[in-house]
Amino acid sequence: MGVSERKKREFAQRETDILHCAIELFRIKHPSLVKMDDIAKQLEIGRGTIYLHFKSKDDLMARISYEDYVRLRVRLEKAFEAQTAIEMSRKAIRAYIDHCLGDRHMYLVAKQCGVNLNIDNVSDDLRKLLTEERTNRLTLLEKIYKQAKQENLINTRGTYPNVAVAWGMIRGAVEVILDGHFQNEIKSEKAYLETIEHVLFYGLFSGGNKGET
Repeated sequence: MGVSERKKREFAQRETDILHCAIELFRIKHPSLVKMDDIAKQLEIGRGTIYLHFKSKDDLMARISYEDYVRLRVRLEKAFEAQTAIEMSRKAIRAYIDHCLGDRHMYLVAKQCGVNLNIDNVSDDLRKLLTEERTNRLTLLEKIYKQAKQENLINTRGTYPNVAVAWGMIRGAVEVILDGHFQNEIKSEKAYLETIEHVLFYGLFSGGNKGET
């Protein structure tokens, strides 16, 4: 291996180490309370070295958020192995829930990073990646909606109102678990997840206005 290639590999490995270190520190303390000096000290490198990889802490948090979004999209893509809109939706719901609850600490760290970063302080390249990744996820959800519409399973209120409401319901239901609400009352996560699907597909109230479109 030549010197140039070795340096590239060392640079890439150091970047990975910085990300992993930041994530571990963010697990312990809120990202707003962690300084670049803390990460540098933990890794025994100079703070300036970190800035060779990330132009700011916001850039670092954006990268953590971006990589989490990519992992989520990869899970969601598997939903399209199904043939019907209902099965696609069910697989997508389970993929999202598994993503959030499979590694709760990672999900919370990525969420906190996304909420607290100053996007104006993020590099142009990374901002572009975040925008593209959001478009990719929305495209997947649009495909499910269009399949449901093709099967005459959905109302006529429009793509994004339906997608936004469904996504909000699922995310809110996940947050209930993560925040510990009803932890004494919800005895089975499996039954709870089945309830999420039932309410999303069939509504909260039985015998509602079935003729509404």
